[in-house]
Amino acid sequence: MIVTDHEGQGRWFDRPIGFAQRHAAMLLFLPIVAWLAVQQHHTGHAWGDDFALYVRQATSIFDGNIGQVIADNTFNVRNAAKPGFSPYVYPWGWPLLLSPFVRLFGLDYSMLKLIGVACLCGFLWVFHELIRARASRWIAFGVVAVMGTSLAYLVHTDHLLSELPYMLAVVVTLWWLDRCRRVHHRLHMATQQQLVVLGLLALMVFNIRREGLSMIAAIAVVQLIDLRGRWRLADRRRVATTYVTFVVGVVVFQLLLPSALAPSYDDAGLHQVWRKLQGPYRVNFADQLGIPGLRGVWLLLVVLLVVVGIVVRLWRAPALDAPFVVVAVGSMTIAGMIPAVSGRYLMTATPFAVYFAAQALAALPLPRHAGKWVAVAALALLTTYHLPKVADATSQMRDLRAAGLDLADGPEQPYAQAAWEAVRTYTHQDDVIGFFKVRALTLYTDRRGVQSTPLDVVQQRADFLLMRRGMETGQPLITQREGEAMGWTVVWSDDDWVLWKVGTPAP
Repeated sequence: MIVTDHEGQGRWFDRPIGFAQRHAAMLLFLPIVAWLAVQQHHTGHAWGDDFALYVRQATSIFDGNIGQVIADNTFNVRNAAKPGFSPYVYPWGWPLLLSPFVRLFGLDYSMLKLIGVACLCGFLWVFHELIRARASRWIAFGVVAVMGTSLAYLVHTDHLLSELPYMLAVVVTLWWLDRCRRVHHRLHMATQQQLVVLGLLALMVFNIRREGLSMIAAIAVVQLIDLRGRWRLADRRRVATTYVTFVVGVVVFQLLLPSALAPSYDDAGLHQVWRKLQGPYRVNFADQLGIPGLRGVWLLLVVLLVVVGIVVRLWRAPALDAPFVVVAVGSMTIAGMIPAVSGRYLMTATPFAVYFAAQALAALPLPRHAGKWVAVAALALLTTYHLPKVADATSQMRDLRAAGLDLADGPEQPYAQAAWEAVRTYTHQDDVIGFFKVRALTLYTDRRGVQSTPLDVVQQRADFLLMRRGMETGQPLITQREGEAMGWTVVWSDDDWVLWKVGTPAP
C-alpha cells in the first residue's frame, strides 16, 4: 500500500501487517455510516423528476426500448415552456449500474437507495486510501470521518441521483492513476495495459456525469509534470494510450447508447458559475461541511485554509495532488455552468476541500511537526459537531416511521397514485398531458407531457392538463369558471387534482 514520509511525499512499500489491522478503523466506521445513511431514508421518493428519467433509462436497457425512452423525453423537453430544463437523455453510466437492480426489485425505492449507500461507503473507503498515500493515518481517517458524518451526504443517499456513483468513479480512477505511477513515479512508464485501464476508467467517469471530462484534464496535468525534461525519452505511443482509449471508448459508447456529449442548456455559461460563487455555493459548501450557519469571516477563513493547503501541496507534491485540484475545480465549474441551482453540483469538490484544509493545518511550522495533530484535532472537533445533528435527524426519522408518516411527498403518495390511475383510465396512450413534473408523469403513466406555467403553452400543445389544486408554480392554476370559458371540461377530479380535457375557446 501507499504510505507517506515526513515530507508528505507518497512512497510505496508493503507493511508487514494484515488487511484487518491496516483497515480496522474503516472496517468499523463504514457499517456505522451505512446504518446512519439508511436511517435518513423515507419510504418512496420525493418529487423532483431527475430520478424518473434515470429509472426509465435503466428500465429501457433490459426492456429493449431505449429509442422510445429517448424519443419520449425529447418530446417532453422540446415541448416544455423552458425547453432547456433537461437533456434529452442522461449519460448511461448510472442507468447501467441501476438497471439490474431495477430489474430485480422494480420501483422498490427502499432497495434501490441502498446502491447510493454502497457508493457513499465505497467512496469513503477509496478516498481514505488516496489520502493515506499523502498524509498520516489519523488525518486520512479524520477527513473521511468528517465526510461520513456530514448530514448532507447521508441524506443524499435518499435520492436516486448520480452524484454518489460519480464520486466513487472519480476516486477509483485517481487511485488507479496512483497505481500506474507506483513503480517509477512516472505515468508514461506504466505498462500499456495499465494505461488502457486508466483510459477506460476515465470513460466510466465521463459516462456517469459529463463533468467527468475533468478527469482527462487531471491525467494530462500529471503527465505534463512527469514529462518535464523527459519528453525526448518518453514512448509517445504509450503517452497517447490513455487518451486514444478514452476517445475510442466514447465513440463506441455513443454508437451503443447515445447521449449528448455536451448538453445544451438555455443561458448556460461561466457567468452561472460566478453567480453561484457569489451565494449558492457558499451556502452549499457550509451545508456539506456540516456547519449550515457558517458565513462571513469564518467561511472566508475556511476557504483561505483550503487555498493555502492547495498551494502547499502543489509545491511539495504536485504530481500527487494536482489531479485532486483539477478534478474538484473542473467538476464544480462544468456542472456549475448550467442555470439550475443545486447544492449537489458541489458535492464532489467538498471532500477534496476538507483534505486540503487539513493539509494546510498539518503544514503549520510548529515544533516537532505538531501541525498534523492540530489538523487531527480540527477534524475530530468537526466530526464531533456533526454527531448531535445526525442523531437528531435519525431520531426524527425513527419517530416518523413509528407514526407511519415516513412516506416522502412524491409520486408514491396515495394522492399521486390516484392521479396516475386517473390519467391511465381517462386518457389514451398517445395523448399529451400537461403536468408540473413530466418525467415522473411518463415513468408512472407512459404518457408524454408538457411542463409549463404559461397557460398558452398548455393550450397549444397538450390534450389534457393534470392540475394540482392550490399549486401556483410549474403549472397554470385554473378555476372552474376559467376552464369553462376556454371550452375545457373536467373529466376527473378529487380533493387534490383536476384532470382537464383541453378544448378550444368558444367564438
